Amino acid sequence: MFAGSFRHKVGIRGKRDFSASRRRYCESVGTISRFAMPELPEVETIRRELKPRILNQRIKKCTVLRKDIIAYPSLKKFCKSILNEEIVDVSRKAKYLILELTNYKKLIFHLRLSGTMLVKNRRVKPEPFTRVIFRLDDCQLFFNEPRVLGRIYLHMDDENPGVPKGLYTLGYEPLSPEFDFAYLRGKLTGRKARIKSLLLDQRICAGVGNIYSDEALFHAGIRPLRKANRVTIEETFKLLFSLKKVLYNAIGNFGTSVSDYRRTDGLSGNFQNFLFVYSRENKPCLVCGTRIVIKKIGNRSTRYCPNCQK
Repeated sequence: MFAGSFRHKVGIRGKRDFSASRRRYCESVGTISRFAMPELPEVETIRRELKPRILNQRIKKCTVLRKDIIAYPSLKKFCKSILNEEIVDVSRKAKYLILELTNYKKLIFHLRLSGTMLVKNRRVKPEPFTRVIFRLDDCQLFFNEPRVLGRIYLHMDDENPGVPKGLYTLGYEPLSPEFDFAYLRGKLTGRKARIKSLLLDQRICAGVGNIYSDEALFHAGIRPLRKANRVTIEETFKLLFSLKKVLYNAIGNFGTSVSDYRRTDGLSGNFQNFLFVYSRENKPCLVCGTRIVIKKIGNRSTRYCPNCQK
């Protein structure tokens, strides 16, 4: 169903030892295919589900169960500064989730590899991987993080506005009007880096990670190992369309749950049922039957069909 729509439109193919957990993660960087970081569709799903549940509620109490999750400022200042502030908006920028508070304060969540945001009633006790609990007027907001890699930042007015740094070096998101053919073509022209690497560069393609870069390249018929300057004008149009279409479809299906990602009610996303290459290595291509291969580009695992993608 999903590949067919592409082909029709553009002619493309269609409690634990936490230190040990962190060590295992670091050792697995070369085989990072086991984990999938929440990307733009997952964080957007969380934003959409959180907003009607927590908007206009005040933060009555903040309980930090793992202090290194609070990246900025100090733990004491963090908890004191958000007390009794009201949540006036829930926004997102690329992979960052932002709770906008009164008095120009912002809670910035970087979910990293396995962070999740869960809305619970006020009688629910912390779960094994709950790191921070925000007690609101009529519910609790749990920040759960099994691998202890996610971080929370508090931005207060003009104080240290460059924190977190990654938030302020982002390029355009593929779903933004600014991310058009001219923008994408300009980022590819003259670049000898592999096209997959450029799509993962948050300064170019904000919000896109391993899942959706693999899927977009498949639907555009472009092999991820190809150098960016070898992508033709026609292929650039296909890639632009593929990026936008894949992301919109993933958002419509509440994101992709292939590892830790869960929605705010604990349910899984649904887009994993529509993946063509990601997490399908050694399985037959859904279009041509050729075995999906997996290769390393840098330290990231990449999947593609050697027949459908050139």
